[in-house]
Amino acid sequence: MQEERDNLAARLLEEVDCGAVYLDAGGTVLFVNRRAEEILHVERGKVLGKRVDMLPLRTPIYRVLSENAQDEPVEVSIDGAVIQVRSIPLGGAAPAGELYQLRDISHDKREKRQREEFVAMMTHDLKSPLTVIMGYMQALMGEMPSKMDPSLHLFVKEMEKSAVKMLSMIDDVLDAYRLEAGLLQIDRQPCDARALLEGCCRDGEQEAAVHGSYFLSDICDGIPTLELDEKQITRVFANLIANAVKFTPRRGTISVTSVIEDSCLLVRVSDTGIGIPESELPRIFNKYFRASGAQGFKGTGLGLTISKAIVEAHGGSIRVESSAGKGSCFSVLLPLHEERCSFKS
Repeated sequence: MQEERDNLAARLLEEVDCGAVYLDAGGTVLFVNRRAEEILHVERGKVLGKRVDMLPLRTPIYRVLSENAQDEPVEVSIDGAVIQVRSIPLGGAAPAGELYQLRDISHDKREKRQREEFVAMMTHDLKSPLTVIMGYMQALMGEMPSKMDPSLHLFVKEMEKSAVKMLSMIDDVLDAYRLEAGLLQIDRQPCDARALLEGCCRDGEQEAAVHGSYFLSDICDGIPTLELDEKQITRVFANLIANAVKFTPRRGTISVTSVIEDSCLLVRVSDTGIGIPESELPRIFNKYFRASGAQGFKGTGLGLTISKAIVEAHGGSIRVESSAGKGSCFSVLLPLHEERCSFKS
């Protein structure tokens, strides 16, 4: 019966699309499937029954089986291909052996690199002419009071506002690329967090007035100077407030409050807007994800992803409470000192 089960397991492993190599507790190669032969450029008949330390040192199979890949996958380069190696101990507390799983991820790596290069090139090519346009727009706005017909003032202001919005969207795409590549930089400097929040609230209040919504703010006293990347944290709260305004109908209410709690600064951005269905909340910080109720609104689906990365890079946490049709509340925790802080379950 045991022999039948072993044969069945061997047949199943033979058919899977990834490489599989099984070693016993003594490190002897007992099984190599067809796909592993292809990936490692080896004939199974030449390695079965041999211990790993008896294999030729420079061969791909020796390199792969010598990797410690139990805790997390390891990537190994073999003849120009990138092979992801993961090993799984079998047999419980007293391992009877180790199963190595091999996947050729060269295509995925190449496709990802091409995509990242395209995004970087595209955003650079878009940003350069837009910067020139914004420069001329600023020059036109400087001439408005005396040299420009008053009937054109509104047009110029709307053009400038749209250019700023487009630049922000391009920056979101660039930062999403930097985030994925691990290049998103946080430059901490002493920062007046209260002034930062008040500035975001002033901008939010002006935007809410244009949308016909009410804006309330209550920023607490006693916030100490924090070590923050002021530009990036400003971006977080500006994004949360802008979303609250955007998704709140006329005569709705947006509120921003802050309080010092357990050596952390807690900031809440609440609204009485369209809300988020409960089933979609676990994905709300995923890249490019947009809630079903937000489909008719402009946006890249990157703002919350980047905001979460920025907050967590500062040792903080962000979460959302919401339900469809009843508004949302985004809460941000930032540590007052060096230690991290997170929401209690």
